Amino acid sequence: MKKLKDLILFKPNQLIEIKGAPLTTQGLLTYDFILHRLQQEKTDSITLSLRDITKAIGTEGNYDEIYLYLDSIQRIRIESKDAKGKLWGAFNLLAEYRKCEDGIFVAVPPTIYKALKGEKDNKDSLYYTTIKLLEKRVFRCVYSLIFYDFFKKYEKVHMPILELDEIRELTGTIDKYQEYKAFKVHVLKKAITELNRFEKKYEYDFEEIKINRKVYKIKFIRMDKDSVKIEEHNMSEKLVKAVLKARKNIYVDSSYSQKSMDKLISQYDESHIIKGLNELYKYNYPIENFSKILNSKIKDIIDSEKVKRKKESVKTVKIETLGKTELDIEKERISLIILNSKLSTKEKMLLFRKLSVIEDMKTLKELENICVIQ
Repeated sequence: MKKLKDLILFKPNQLIEIKGAPLTTQGLLTYDFILHRLQQEKTDSITLSLRDITKAIGTEGNYDEIYLYLDSIQRIRIESKDAKGKLWGAFNLLAEYRKCEDGIFVAVPPTIYKALKGEKDNKDSLYYTTIKLLEKRVFRCVYSLIFYDFFKKYEKVHMPILELDEIRELTGTIDKYQEYKAFKVHVLKKAITELNRFEKKYEYDFEEIKINRKVYKIKFIRMDKDSVKIEEHNMSEKLVKAVLKARKNIYVDSSYSQKSMDKLISQYDESHIIKGLNELYKYNYPIENFSKILNSKIKDIIDSEKVKRKKESVKTVKIETLGKTELDIEKERISLIILNSKLSTKEKMLLFRKLSVIEDMKTLKELENICVIQ
C-alpha cells in the first residue's frame, strides 16, 4: 500500500457535490479513501482493513466511528448535475457495506464505478480533479472540505455565481444558520479563510449580490496568489530561505506566525532557528502552535549540541592521557599544585627540579606532602 502522502484520487465532477447531507470531516475523508482504493484496485467492491482506514484519515483505533461514517454515507442520495448545469442523475454514495472477518466490505453503485474507471466512451465529458488526502487532513472546518472540492472543480474555468439556497444545499446547511449573518460568519468566511491559509496558488473571496438589501446570490472570486510574503525585518537571506522552505510543508504554512518568528529571532541564534525550521519541514502532523513547536525543536538542537561538545571534551581528555603511565599523570597533577601554591618563584623552581627527576610513586608522594605542608 502506498504511503498516505502518495494517495491521490482522480475524482470526477459528478462525485464532488454532496447535497443535503449530514457531513463530517472524517466522513468525507473516509469516503475519499474508499474511492481511492477502488480506483487503485480497479473494482466496484473491496474489503478494507479498519486499521488502514483509520490510519489514512488520522483517527487510528476509533473503529466504531468508521461504521457510523459508512452508515451516514450510505444514506446520502445525490442529485448531480453535469458540467453544463443540467441534471445528470441520482444515486447513493455507497451501494452496500457490511462487517466481515477481514475488516469491512464496501461497494459503490455502477454509476460511480464507471466514473472512477474513466472509460474511454465518457472520459472526455468528465473533468477530473486531483485530491490529495494528506492535504485535506489539515482542515478543521467541514465546510472547507466542501469548498475545496467545489473550487477544484472550477479551477480551469470561470468561478460560478450561486444562489444562496444552492450554497446551503451544497454545504448541507438548509436548516442551519438561518440568519444570513450567522451563515456568512460560520460557513462562508470560516471556510474561505482556512482555504486561503492552506492554498498556495490562489486567493479566494466572495461578493454578495443583493436585491434591495437582501443577499440572494454569491459570486465567488479566484485570484492568483503571489509567492509567500514574509516580513524580512531582522531576517537574513539565509533565514528567509529557511522559512520559505519550511512553509512548503502545509502544516507549517497553515500555522506560521511572523510575530512568533520575530520573538524567536530575539531569543535564539539564527543558525539554531534555521536548523529548527529544517526539522519542521519534515513534520507530518497538524501543528496547533507554531511558536511552541519551533521553540521545542530549537531547544532540542541546543541540548543535543551541548551533549555532543561534552562527549568531544571527554574524548579529547582520553586521547591526551592515552599512552601515559600512572606516574606521568600524577606528576602532571602535582606540578599544577606547585604552580598554584603561594610559594615564592625560587621555591617553586626548586620543587619543579625535584619533581623532574622522580621515578617512583613513593618519592612522588613524599614530594606532594611537602607541597601541601608549605
